[in-house]
Amino acid sequence: MPGVAYREQILVNETRTELKGSIAAWIGLSAATAFLAFQFAGLADPIAFAIWLGSISTFIAGWFVAWIAFLTRPPTDAQILTRWIPAAKAGMIFCNLVTAGSVWVFLPVAGPELRALLLVLFAWFLIIQFAAATEATQVLRPAVVMVLGSLTLWLLVARPPHVIALAIFLPLFGATLIAIRRFVRQAVVEATAARATAEEARRELAVALGELERERDAKTHFIRAASHDLQQPLQAAALFLDRVKPGGRAAVQAPALGGVRRSLTVARTLVGSMLDHLKLESGAVQADMSDFTAGELFDRVLLTQGPAAAAAGLRISVAGRGVALHADPLLLARAVENLMANAIRHSGGRRVLMGARARRDGAEIWVIDDGRGLSPEDETRIFSPFEQGVRVGAAGGFGLGLSSAVQLSALMGGSCGVRNGLTRGAAFHIRLAPAPPAEALCAA
Repeated sequence: MPGVAYREQILVNETRTELKGSIAAWIGLSAATAFLAFQFAGLADPIAFAIWLGSISTFIAGWFVAWIAFLTRPPTDAQILTRWIPAAKAGMIFCNLVTAGSVWVFLPVAGPELRALLLVLFAWFLIIQFAAATEATQVLRPAVVMVLGSLTLWLLVARPPHVIALAIFLPLFGATLIAIRRFVRQAVVEATAARATAEEARRELAVALGELERERDAKTHFIRAASHDLQQPLQAAALFLDRVKPGGRAAVQAPALGGVRRSLTVARTLVGSMLDHLKLESGAVQADMSDFTAGELFDRVLLTQGPAAAAAGLRISVAGRGVALHADPLLLARAVENLMANAIRHSGGRRVLMGARARRDGAEIWVIDDGRGLSPEDETRIFSPFEQGVRVGAAGGFGLGLSSAVQLSALMGGSCGVRNGLTRGAAFHIRLAPAPPAEALCAA
């Protein structure tokens, strides 16, 4: 939970700050202890005085040792939460018990002036805890109960002058300290949480700005690639058209006309990939799910991609024609065509396997080539828009085919990915969800 995380971070940060800066409080407590020891040595009960002096000296020495250890071997956040904070609280409770017991050691033998000074010292002791102790080591409420409770009880037993006024004032003083402390801590926690929230928002904004910059750069690259890749087939078409002479013989002009046709086909394919990407990005494409076999899908893909594969010298093999599929046949064909076109253009191989395999949770379509494969850093990057692998062929393209395959697969409730190293080349796959039960279809 975010609130718990904020509170733990507050505890850790304040513990580090408190222990590093607690030398002033340690000096103050040591000076007060030395003053009381000097004033009441030989005056207070020897046994009670010895117990008090030994206890408070042990606490002061332990505090100093802990302070040195913390500075020389800084603990981890987990060690602070599990060891240092509980130990610090236990030490503070022990100090408060000793201070509460000292009331019965010093006040019975103190004169009026020294007794008044002692009351000020006990109040100072609580105020120091209020100001210096953090949320991690804060035991102000037990301190108020123990010290002021001991003082009030002694007043009611000894009944010195002004006992009633003092017995009323001391609890009110303690309650005021506790109330103020609560308000201060609430303000600190809220401020820390707000600062943490602002820092998280700043990090998210930095990530978003980085993503926007990446998309901007990718679109700039896309525009440049589009200009370059579209110019090539159009320029080729223009060159072929220059060879066509009015009234020329058909046999002579056939190669030039064929070149024009091929160049315009390439240009049309590039424009089509751009339009498909824009439709997918705008959410204008919806899936129309039905049941069919993998053979029907493969026949459609072979019809559109077979000529390009033959021209590139690639042989396409097919496996798993009888596998049942549940998808949108047109969208799935476009996705597989993109994978096949990617293999034809960029794999550099001689053979492509297009296969289907039934699974308990649906079906898989595979397009596996024996080409140059992918670099490790390309395995996820190439599925982003306008991205291409470092080992792409010379056929160009916009880097939209794999991105469109991912989006088309998602529209049908499936996924698209790659397993590099399954063969010498790359193995792209589309995973499809199973067909819904017949009862669900009837209910729908």
